[in-house]
Amino acid sequence: MADAKAVTVPASKRWAFSPTVRISMGLVSMLLGLLMVLDLALKILPDKRAMTMEVREQVSVHLAVQVRRVLNENQDASHLQGVLTELVEQSGDITSLAVRRDSGNLFAASPLHEKTWEAPPLGASTLNAVVVPLHAGDKRWGQLEVGFRSPWPSSLLGWLKNPTVQLVISLSTASFIAFYLYLRRVLQHLDPSKAIPERVRIAFDTLTEGLLVLDIDGQILMANSAFRGFHPQAGGVLLGRGITQLDWLIKGLKEVDAQYPWERALTTTEPILGVQVDLTHEGGESRRALLNCAAVRDAAGNARGCLVTLDDVTELDMANTRLRSALAELELSRDKIQKQNEELQLLANCDPMTGCFNRRAFFSRAEPMLEHAKKTGEPLSCFMTDIDKFKSFNDTYGHAVGDLVIQQVARILKAAMRPEDVLCRFGGEEFCAFMPGMDEKAAAELADRIRDTLQREAGPAVDAVPNLRITSSFGVAQFGKGNANTALLLIERADQGLYAAKEAGRNQVQCIDWHPEKAVAAAH
Repeated sequence: MADAKAVTVPASKRWAFSPTVRISMGLVSMLLGLLMVLDLALKILPDKRAMTMEVREQVSVHLAVQVRRVLNENQDASHLQGVLTELVEQSGDITSLAVRRDSGNLFAASPLHEKTWEAPPLGASTLNAVVVPLHAGDKRWGQLEVGFRSPWPSSLLGWLKNPTVQLVISLSTASFIAFYLYLRRVLQHLDPSKAIPERVRIAFDTLTEGLLVLDIDGQILMANSAFRGFHPQAGGVLLGRGITQLDWLIKGLKEVDAQYPWERALTTTEPILGVQVDLTHEGGESRRALLNCAAVRDAAGNARGCLVTLDDVTELDMANTRLRSALAELELSRDKIQKQNEELQLLANCDPMTGCFNRRAFFSRAEPMLEHAKKTGEPLSCFMTDIDKFKSFNDTYGHAVGDLVIQQVARILKAAMRPEDVLCRFGGEEFCAFMPGMDEKAAAELADRIRDTLQREAGPAVDAVPNLRITSSFGVAQFGKGNANTALLLIERADQGLYAAKEAGRNQVQCIDWHPEKAVAAAH
């Protein structure tokens, strides 16, 4: 598979053998069974038992000849026992040797013979115990007893070294590999389309969606005509191939988890829908499809295969792309319009020179503050301020410097305001501010701090005129005191304080107690 993505085998298939493996194992079993039958009938395998028995009988006869020669030379039992012991020590298969008289008494024996010797039944020799008669003339004198080690291995490794076992293992492995490779090649040439009736295939070819029918192992049993037209490489031979061999389809999957969609459909009870597939081929136009998978189950609910469909959504994808582009343009236009509206709103509500609210915007924001103060009883204060001797700046340095003076004063005023405060350029060099939640004393303290900052910073900030001195006077009033129960009356009361500050010598803050008579006199 060209795709390098790792895929986890479903748990239900992890230990299941493929049909090719099962058939190969069956053929190997048949071959071994046939070999055993032929061995029983024709003896084609060597009989280790018979061969071992024959060899051990010949060895025992040779030993009997040697023992007879020793007895002829010396009838001493101790001498013969030494000979027998030496023979046992020199042999790897013989465990014990003994000469027994015909009466049943041992004449001479190697060590441990009596403990290890097991007399064969009925006097007939066995693989582990061989008896050779000894004669003196025509009469039986006794017998030579030869004990051998067992020829059968006592461990697994010993059995694996057995030639017959090695022959069976080698033959089984070689034949399994040969059968498996041969069957894989042969099964690819079988026609899996016979599993799908002809009338069903004709019906599937009428569908506009591409359709694949897979078996439990992911092999393609059927592909309709719409699927074969999805990609240039889909028009070849598909039947009998694994779906994972379709490189163009595997590479087109955009979202692949631990399993492919058809594998997840086989291991779960839910269909897998809407998997995006990019079918754009080299040098071709862009093409998109949605892949859906659903398991085909038998009456018992077991998965027997999978239906895979491809729905061409290229046109829909292109339409969505165009729609998203149009929406992006509309969004950009809306942002531009909103920005222009904000600029227009700023121009309509703010003084262009200072950036402070104009009178109309100031009063529209002041009315809700007054209503809130009336309902809740929270304090609301106002201050009026005026640049001292402003006319002299215009007369001495020109209107350009006068504008700079107004801008620096406005800058310091705005910096001192809270977010909830409202500052207005009331006219010319005069400014007014409403401060909700602040009583008259706190407002006067704030105004005095602003006055001090103006005195220190406003003049040096005007670079056009060195050593310029700028001061302002302030009048402060609180809503509700006296008769100041409207915005205009509150501003008028603060203006009275400003007038008093001017009369008192300027560059100061004044608060005037409200009395109608004093207000009338001040107006004149």
